[in-house]
Amino acid sequence: MNKKLMIPLLGVFAVSLIVAGGLVINTLTLNVGVAEPFTVQYAVLGDSGDYNVGEDGTCTETSAWFSSGDSSVPGGVIYPEETRKFCVKINNVGESPIDYSVTSKIKEGIGNYADCAVAFPETTISGTANNGETITGQEFTVPGNAPVVGGCEIEISVARG
Repeated sequence: MNKKLMIPLLGVFAVSLIVAGGLVINTLTLNVGVAEPFTVQYAVLGDSGDYNVGEDGTCTETSAWFSSGDSSVPGGVIYPEETRKFCVKINNVGESPIDYSVTSKIKEGIGNYADCAVAFPETTISGTANNGETITGQEFTVPGNAPVVGGCEIEISVARG
């Protein structure tokens, strides 16, 4: 007699599981990803001499743009109290504005780290890159008390978000 009651009860339980769990009518699966919206180029104004603010105060008129993958990246020496302007051009192909930060950092273990850090102080600039080109930059002056040093490697990184 108990077996006769069990079969209908199992049917009721099965139906209640379907109703309680919801009835799936349709499913959509998206295969999406996130693409890098930034391409970045750099320029150093004032090479082979002091940077003159009247030359190009906004970095927009220079044709000296290079990318991190270029084989010819400006280097050489700078004398104490000389000024340069480092420019960054960010092309944001995304439609939304994206915050960014540009950081200069002396690479440790290369040359004399302490003397390089005195000659080229680390700095960060930040802002928002709208759709299209955003050009920013910062002047820097080698301090008058900078030690004579060579082989300094300065890593410039652009981060978004």
